[in-house]
Amino acid sequence: MTYRTGTADLKREMERLIRSERHVTSARIARAFGEDGGGAVTCAENLVVAPGLSEEASEALIALVSEGRVFWSPISRTAYHLDGIFLDLPVSYVQRPFDSPTWLPAAFNPPRVHRRVMEAIQLMGGVGLDPEAPDPDRGSHLYGVHTEFECGRCGRCCTLSSPISLEPQDVERISALLEIGIRKTIRKYAALVEVGDHRAWSVKRDSPCTFFDQDRSLCKIHAARPIVCRAFPLLSPRTAGGEPPASWCPSARDL
Repeated sequence: MTYRTGTADLKREMERLIRSERHVTSARIARAFGEDGGGAVTCAENLVVAPGLSEEASEALIALVSEGRVFWSPISRTAYHLDGIFLDLPVSYVQRPFDSPTWLPAAFNPPRVHRRVMEAIQLMGGVGLDPEAPDPDRGSHLYGVHTEFECGRCGRCCTLSSPISLEPQDVERISALLEIGIRKTIRKYAALVEVGDHRAWSVKRDSPCTFFDQDRSLCKIHAARPIVCRAFPLLSPRTAGGEPPASWCPSARDL
């Protein structure tokens, strides 16, 4: 949906969107308030925080941030996959100058949610899993297919996926849904795992997932399920990076 507003209303409508939806990427903001493939918001030399925004949307977003009405924090690039954006430049999760254009994938939140995300980032040591850069053309194709994907609720992804990675924004969502603190959520449900040569956070028990209701074949936290689950199987880091959809997912196999 694209918002049609006058200049005076743009900031208000943008803030309303960010307050109503957790962890809003700039791709989502651009789609709602004005896209421009060449437009961007930078926070350091050559470091792009918000790609693809129109000039008007960029100005409104910058104003909201400068006024302390919304804040941004790093997020896995997989969140951008879900919004149909496949970042084709190097990615950093550290705010510092770069010699050449570099993405810093970010999500925007109101102050209270932002504080909770930052607590999770501090406790987890940053973004959990940084997937390899996918082929943008293949990624865009998979995004188109993913919009037609209908889960058959077979439960195989909840019993066979390993590990089920957790991002700080995932922890914040789960914490809010379960109405427990960030620290308790990490202690109770998260664990550090080795993924290749990279340490990342995942659901503590992931075979089957601790949040999987086996009797009903449903996710107990579906509204707050992790980013990797939202993207599975067609937009997960593995499949968007080149591998075919998991052969054991009937819905993906049909597509």
